[in-house]
Amino acid sequence: MVFRKRRKERSVKEVRIVSCTLTDVKKAVDAFARDAAPGISLRTLVNKDNELQTELLERYLGGIPNRPFYMSKETFDLFEEPDYAYHIDRCQIACDQYFLETGEFPTTAGDRTGKISYFKLRNYLPHKPPFDLYLDPRDRMVTLSNPVEM
Repeated sequence: MVFRKRRKERSVKEVRIVSCTLTDVKKAVDAFARDAAPGISLRTLVNKDNELQTELLERYLGGIPNRPFYMSKETFDLFEEPDYAYHIDRCQIACDQYFLETGEFPTTAGDRTGKISYFKLRNYLPHKPPFDLYLDPRDRMVTLSNPVEM
């Protein structure tokens, strides 16, 4: 006798499209991080192209955002432009490698703002980002904004 499983009819869930700001998405990511089981990284929210998987944030946002958002896998910063997340990830990895090999920050000599020296990272970066990035001396994280003076 052969038993066949009955296929459950899947209900098609209507997806609600919502207009979200970057601040709304940041709050949703924070809520996701609080509610996530131990061992679940925020990297689960990020696709290979740094686009945020907003389907996982649907319950926090009340729907799916009407435009894409991007997140750095290394620093977990959120952006509206894909280039920022991509370049920050590459630069963060390069800065970490440079620091491990030399024990020094890859910042511009004499600059107290923490501006990253792309010259020092020339052997670690495939290409120079088209904008200035900074290294926060407290946590060695790459950022777009100028942190406190070193």
